Amino acid sequence: AVVSTQSTGDEEDMRTEVLDLLTTFIRKTPVPLPDVYTKEVFPAAMALTIGCVKDSSAILQSGGECVRACLAQSFQQVSTLNINGISGMDYTMQLIGKMLDPEVSEYGALYAGRLVSSLIKHAGTALNINEILQAVLNKLAKCESPTIQQSLLVVFIKLFNHDLEGSMTFLQSINTPSGENGLVYVLKSWCEIQEMFTGEYETKVAVIALTKFLPHLLATDSPLNQIMVSDEEISLEGGRIMRSSKPPQGPTMIPITVKIFKILVQEFGNVVEELEAEKNGGLSEDEDDIEEEEDEDIEPQFVSIAQLAHMLGDDDDEDEDTKDDPINEIDLHSHLQQFLTQLSTHNTYNQLCQALNENERTVLNSLQVSGS
Repeated sequence: AVVSTQSTGDEEDMRTEVLDLLTTFIRKTPVPLPDVYTKEVFPAAMALTIGCVKDSSAILQSGGECVRACLAQSFQQVSTLNINGISGMDYTMQLIGKMLDPEVSEYGALYAGRLVSSLIKHAGTALNINEILQAVLNKLAKCESPTIQQSLLVVFIKLFNHDLEGSMTFLQSINTPSGENGLVYVLKSWCEIQEMFTGEYETKVAVIALTKFLPHLLATDSPLNQIMVSDEEISLEGGRIMRSSKPPQGPTMIPITVKIFKILVQEFGNVVEELEAEKNGGLSEDEDDIEEEEDEDIEPQFVSIAQLAHMLGDDDDEDEDTKDDPINEIDLHSHLQQFLTQLSTHNTYNQLCQALNENERTVLNSLQVSGS
């Protein structure tokens, strides 16, 4: 019954919870995975996820994560499976195609970026990567939620970190469905929502990529330098982008090089604030007492599938696809401090600083570099 493709209400909730629980089991199972996972769980998860109706976003999310866990734990086993004449690799491509289908709810693509990045990492040149990246771009162009946009943008951002010029060249060769250049669209979308990025790893990956992009743009007379982006302050409330009040003439537009510089200064300020908060300690004594009282008040009760999956996963904060990324070893504070200090010697530095607001200037003043 769990793998039936027709589901509504409570049945869909239960299937989502089962997929989440299976994902937790797979991630905690030593490799190579037992046959029960590769020959039974993987095909069943695929059948359920690919067969679900288009508006079953929760199943697409949970199913995609279950499949990603299988790939991360034992890619060779899973990719070479033969499921009714279809290989595990081809099945995974079908699933990605469904998650990125422009007609499917954008929330079904919440974890599509992770699955695409995982497949690129493990399969490499065996993939038709151009087709996949075009599908990611097409989906990105239809998304309105910054959370979904971030998930898809990170696919390109990780490629920028791996091969900046090669990835830029590819994106310049493709367009969005509306005809806008792929690289221009990605850069503008990225700069617009970077300050709303969530997740320590995703934020770090994006910031480091920007520290590669800015020197590249400043060192070349590229048409990309002519890209203008909004300088208005934005925030996220209830999943919606909230913008600062616009002046009658509309938001101020600034060159993308200036925008990236401002983002990096803001990100350095965020890192400094986090370090200061850590130095000040964690919870206050009163907050500790409240947490202890809450723990003491908990009585034994029935544990749902979703709660079991959460409890089993509580001690595993590292993602299996990113825990071995060398970027994890980079100290973001030191990296940004060194980058901004070196940038202060560039002949455009004073011009970049002129666009900073008071808070951003305060951040730069803490570095004690000229021009700030």
